[in-house]
Amino acid sequence: MARFVNRRLAQIALAATCTAVLAATQTSQAFAASRTVSFEYTHLWVTPEFETGDGTIALTVKSCNRPKSDMTIALRSTDGINTDIGHERIRCAEGSRVSFDGLKGGTFEFELGKLDDGTTFKGTATYSYPAPK
Repeated sequence: MARFVNRRLAQIALAATCTAVLAATQTSQAFAASRTVSFEYTHLWVTPEFETGDGTIALTVKSCNRPKSDMTIALRSTDGINTDIGHERIRCAEGSRVSFDGLKGGTFEFELGKLDDGTTFKGTATYSYPAPK
């Protein structure tokens, strides 16, 4: 009888642990948001505005027709006056990524830019951010 009780208690503990882990992973995923966009530009291109919660905002290039060329990624806060949060230069190549950490939630946009040399950058990128609460 004691053996049965111990086995049953172990099963209950395992089920409770699995439920807690599942709830924790679903909760953390619920607070992340992302958008994939297509871009095509010869000088500048701006993403649609997006609202975020506090945390990190990142942009990752998924594809680009000029993988050996540089592009500038600027993040701007568009709450009230447009404010430049930061900018970095990355390659317009699959997997190139830029992130801006420790930000307060608000409304933002990315601006992708390059020299106006007559060439066109065309591709896709995904930006991720904490979902607003």
